[in-house]
Amino acid sequence: MSAFYFKTHDNDGTVPADRAFEFPDLISAVEQAKRVLAEMALDGLPSAPGERLSIEVQNGQRMPIVNLELELTISYLRQS
Repeated sequence: MSAFYFKTHDNDGTVPADRAFEFPDLISAVEQAKRVLAEMALDGLPSAPGERLSIEVQNGQRMPIVNLELELTISYLRQS
C-alpha cells in the first residue's frame, strides 16, 4: 500500500491535502479521486464558465502526480 494525498478545489476554495489515504497503486488512487470529483459535482457545478472543480493527487512525499478537473463549458449555438 502507498500513501496518497488529495488537494481539492471547488466553489468554496482550496482544501489542502492534510490527510494521507492508502491505496495499492496510483490507478486505485485515481479511481477514488474520480469518485470524489463526482461527489463534489453533486454539491454544485462550477459557478461560471471557465471555472472548474479539481483534485490534485499527491504522492507520499506530497509531490503532485495527477490532476483531475471538471470544467463548466457553455457553448451557444448559432441560431438559423
